[in-house]
Amino acid sequence: MDWMIWIGLLVLMLLSYMDRMKTMGAKSWLLIVATYLACQFYVNLFGLVVPVGFFLGWLYAARTKRLHLAKALVFGLITVLAVAYVPKISLSEIGMAAQIKRETEQFNQIKAVARFTSDSTINADMQAAADTLKKNSPKSTIQADDPHVLFDIWVLRNRNVAVADLDWLWYEAPRELHFYWQSNRPDQLTDMEYVIFHDVGYMGVFKRANSASPYRLQSIYEFDRLKWNQPQIP
Repeated sequence: MDWMIWIGLLVLMLLSYMDRMKTMGAKSWLLIVATYLACQFYVNLFGLVVPVGFFLGWLYAARTKRLHLAKALVFGLITVLAVAYVPKISLSEIGMAAQIKRETEQFNQIKAVARFTSDSTINADMQAAADTLKKNSPKSTIQADDPHVLFDIWVLRNRNVAVADLDWLWYEAPRELHFYWQSNRPDQLTDMEYVIFHDVGYMGVFKRANSASPYRLQSIYEFDRLKWNQPQIP
């Protein structure tokens, strides 16, 4: 994030001098850039930024009467303060925030959000529980690695409900426990699972690296209801 601030303000500074482009030579441009770079030198005293480079640059500009360096000094000072005090946000965090915003637009109110990695224990725990159910009902045709199965197991465990077997989970549980479920796959690498009760709903977002790899739970959203197409609960 720091380099984005640094480069962005450097470009803006250079553009601010475009009205003088015809009257300045290469040495003037180099001096402007050097002044901006000098401003990046600062001392951090117990959390307080002292822009030493800015003060030195200001003294130089004042003594040599190079008033055109004022813009470079201002942009340099802004850069130092921004880099020092603006919260550190990575590009991946920005992308994650944008993804969360897209995924939550369909809900009226979000109660909780949880994020996981492919190595998170929740994925291993769900798969282990599904594999155990599969062993106990070997004649079932339901796949133990299906995201719908995995997410239903998590939801029912979260509500302290024991799962009898895979067939019960798939066919009988929605009617007996009065919930609606739906699966949505917007692309080959994403699976979105919905489980909605009368009082609360859950959405699980599963991702996979490629079409041959298994899905891994990435996000869980707990919400009150959908903004549109609220389903009928059995």
